[in-house]
Amino acid sequence: MLAARVPSDLPEKLGRYEVLTRLATGGMAELFLAYFTGPGGFRKFVALKRILPAYRQEDEFVAMFLDEARISAALSHANIAQVFELSEANTDFFIAMEFIEGQDLGRINRAARKLGGVLPVPFAAAVMRDVCAALHYAHSFTSPAGRPLPVVHRDLSLRNVMLTYAGHTKVIDFGIAKAKGSLASTQGGQVKGSAGYMSPEQVRGEDLDGSSDLFAAGAVLYELLTGVRVFTGQDPTAAMYKVLHEAPPPPRALNPEVPEALSALTMKALEKERGKRFATGREMAKAIESALPLMDEEQRAVWMEATFADSIARIRAMLSVAEEQDEARIRSAAEALREGADQPSPGSASHVSLAAIASPTRTVAPPAQVDAGKAAAAAPRTATILVVDDSRVGRMAVEGVLKAEGHRVLDAESGAEALEVLEQMRPDLLVLDVRMPGMDGFQLCSQIRARPELRKIPIIFVSAACSIEERSKGLQAGADDFLRKPFEPAELVDRVRLYLHRALSLKG
Repeated sequence: MLAARVPSDLPEKLGRYEVLTRLATGGMAELFLAYFTGPGGFRKFVALKRILPAYRQEDEFVAMFLDEARISAALSHANIAQVFELSEANTDFFIAMEFIEGQDLGRINRAARKLGGVLPVPFAAAVMRDVCAALHYAHSFTSPAGRPLPVVHRDLSLRNVMLTYAGHTKVIDFGIAKAKGSLASTQGGQVKGSAGYMSPEQVRGEDLDGSSDLFAAGAVLYELLTGVRVFTGQDPTAAMYKVLHEAPPPPRALNPEVPEALSALTMKALEKERGKRFATGREMAKAIESALPLMDEEQRAVWMEATFADSIARIRAMLSVAEEQDEARIRSAAEALREGADQPSPGSASHVSLAAIASPTRTVAPPAQVDAGKAAAAAPRTATILVVDDSRVGRMAVEGVLKAEGHRVLDAESGAEALEVLEQMRPDLLVLDVRMPGMDGFQLCSQIRARPELRKIPIIFVSAACSIEERSKGLQAGADDFLRKPFEPAELVDRVRLYLHRALSLKG
């Protein structure tokens, strides 16, 4: 029996999800790797986050948890990890989140030190450009009705930024984020966040805005560029004192490879006074882009694939076993992911990934010295993409972006027409509108997933509402991701690149 293989403190199921293994345990929550099945043997892997037993009766923790689900599920950006649904099983709330195949920046930074130095400067700068773009989206977030609902992360640090093995950046863990209208309220003078990354105003317990997150982004960038945490001490209080009163040396003083412009903008982000920092995340992202040529995702993927080769092999082994529908072997492969694992970070249970996998085991050359042909092959340059939307304007908007990237675009204005196209063609990816008359996007997705020959095609839903109810329904139907309309062209391009790369990796 499968149940006999499950540790006594590990739930066998949470709702409709089969729990495979525990990924991490933090101060307030625990994280599991799980999956659920759908029509025709469709299988979806997710990360499940659940409040630890000691805090399930604490109203404040429950309110914060519900806040996290509500806030995170509303956000839809290429560089923010997706939350699919909030559910309840045996009186326990849990969140189903995107399963990210990658590592957090803390482990990546440690890997770079094991390789004999710090991360390549263009690599670090590119990741933080993406982080700033994600923060700008959150800080300027509006409801579908157009009401401003700015979201401040409040706990940005190395452990809360992920990089996928495909080179894609994801900001995670809005666990203590605050938005207007949130359920939980921080008491006056109460400090929440990670010491050493908090802004001066956060240390003082003042009201926060997006500028506080940009200070934290500056602290993370400083650490990636130098290998040294910018504000540290014997205890959190000592670190917070330095945040308030000490000015660090510029990154260039510790690492001569850092361009002067990048060193200067890092110091601007770390200004003690809010008004002297960047006005927006977009402004900081553009400053990073102007400071030096950045590594693109394909180049970052080469570095990640070479550095974490063993980890990637274990993930792909598990996904390969999953296709065989062998429950016992899936569970065994999932447990193998933890062999030789690092201890999970005690500060967070939000590594929505296989972050507990062992550290890199071999030294590699910097990306610039890796075979350029491998980088070129990291993701397909040209793909066939089917766009399904009953709105001609909606189809044209998506087609224009995809064609500009060199992709071949097919279109359909109904679910029935889409199925006809799929009979004749095998597109590499679908972009599917949720709301269509007759057969809506959910029904079409379910029919596609029920057919074995179509099961592996990535499906990206687009929706104006992008609500937690829609995401839950889409997840059950077999969707891979959601994109909220209206979207920036770069967001669509990023999602398409990510899933084309993932589909290519699974084929390999």
